[in-house]
Amino acid sequence: MSTIALHNPAAIRTVAPRPSEAVYRRRRLVVGTVLALMVVTAGLAVNEALAGIGGVTASAADTAPSNAPTTVTALPGDTLWAIAVEHHGSVDLHRYLDRLVLLNGGPSIQAGQVVRLP
Repeated sequence: MSTIALHNPAAIRTVAPRPSEAVYRRRRLVVGTVLALMVVTAGLAVNEALAGIGGVTASAADTAPSNAPTTVTALPGDTLWAIAVEHHGSVDLHRYLDRLVLLNGGPSIQAGQVVRLP
């Protein structure tokens, strides 16, 4: 250390100039944006946790009519996709298809197989 710095307190304690108001506004905007994104992400995570694999919350009413069949017999050339298109009703097709695959043990079916519907 130099002897000048030891004897001159102003040389040791230099204070950075205060940032301008524009810098404060920019910082607040960045922090606010980050917090908003965190809240949205947390909300989506909670929704996914509550909705589960079916895609609707547990308290949501069943969208299928009460007289809808619970099974169909696969015909030659049928696929789970074709069955889902025919029976999904107002449920999102991709969610219905995912549930259909889970209920029937995989994506492939055989002619004559009884296919369980969600």
